[in-house]
Amino acid sequence: MKEVFILEQFSRIQIADGVHFSTIKDERFKTSRIAFVMQTELDRDKVSSYALIPNLLTSSCREYPTALALNRKLDMLYGMSLSCSSGKLGETQMLVVSASGLDNRYSPDGEPIYSQMAELLCKAVFEPNVTGGAFDEESFKQEQRQMLDAIDAQFNDKRAYSMKSMLEVMCKNEKFGINKYGTKEQVESLTPEGVYRSYLELIAAAKVEIICLCSSPSDDVGKIFKEKFSGIDRRPICPSTEIIASADDVKEKTDVLDVVQSKLILGFRTDCAENENTDEEIAAEKLMSAVLGGTAHSKLFNNVREKLSLCYYCVSRYNSDKGILIIESGVQGENIEKAKAAILAEVEEMKNGNITDEEIMSAKLSMSNAYLTSVDSSVGTQGWYVVQLLRGCSRSPREEADMITAVTKEQLINAAKKLTLDTVYVLTGSEKGEDE
Repeated sequence: MKEVFILEQFSRIQIADGVHFSTIKDERFKTSRIAFVMQTELDRDKVSSYALIPNLLTSSCREYPTALALNRKLDMLYGMSLSCSSGKLGETQMLVVSASGLDNRYSPDGEPIYSQMAELLCKAVFEPNVTGGAFDEESFKQEQRQMLDAIDAQFNDKRAYSMKSMLEVMCKNEKFGINKYGTKEQVESLTPEGVYRSYLELIAAAKVEIICLCSSPSDDVGKIFKEKFSGIDRRPICPSTEIIASADDVKEKTDVLDVVQSKLILGFRTDCAENENTDEEIAAEKLMSAVLGGTAHSKLFNNVREKLSLCYYCVSRYNSDKGILIIESGVQGENIEKAKAAILAEVEEMKNGNITDEEIMSAKLSMSNAYLTSVDSSVGTQGWYVVQLLRGCSRSPREEADMITAVTKEQLINAAKKLTLDTVYVLTGSEKGEDE
């Protein structure tokens, strides 16, 4: 099993109301990274506007009002880069703006790269390309077009489309069913003025985590961000996720499109979620999902896919933030009911304790290795701690792996017994062959 590094230094301080600055000391990488992470409620009316903001902040800013001007500045800083992302963590929206650049150890003449990176990131976040209370029209239209393309891409990828559609059924009256981009109609209705108002709301109210990954922590970086927030009237919110413990009945939906491979997705409630259950219970639920269908040695892979040949793929995924488990598969149309019965039979096998020591050990080794290798890059390391801090903890990959290793067979069975089937979703159409 791969050994993971041990952090020499991890520190976290509050620099404003609802704003924390964390430093991770790591000497393995030649690059350093700073992530500015905003977490807010997943709001159906605001999700599209919020999702567009990180793209606008990294495309230009007040001092560098065009992409060309901004890229020239980045090149002058030894190839520094800005990047962004938007997504969901439970029923919260997570918006990230990051800067990556040369580590101070490799800077010519000892230039303070960390500070320069922080200052440029602050220009992007706190000094956007705004005139007259609206984002720059040209930048806005470009990013709006790209988001519309991303929504189209979700439809064209039928595996992604079926997952989105299933969640809309399973979580119809819950925020988790909201698409991370919102709808195409919502994006089309956005305006530069409206998105700027949303930006001001975020800066004032979002929970903020700033994470600096570098070889030699610098107090200057935290001070730069603290100074920027000193002039902002903060009214931070505390976003949360609604957990539905179990399903009272089974919802079913079938969509018919021109696809050549049908999709069958089963959604389960687990009665186990972050901040609702103990760490040991969550670890058991994660391992249970891996034994069921999370590895190449799992029950779903070996029995439903290989032995019975009912699926092109069949995997299970547990979302600990929402407390749901999803089993997705690609099947031929005539095998949908057979595959559903076979999958549910494997779930019952888990509940009845028909699990071998080999299945458990294989899943533990696979999960532990996945945790330990997740921090092999600076992006992975920073990403790991972004999610940890937003969840309110700071466990290392080694600590997470140890928790998985400690799960007993009895705990595994108890985790399986919590599963209740909530939703059966089918996407089907013409059967001409395998499309992916």
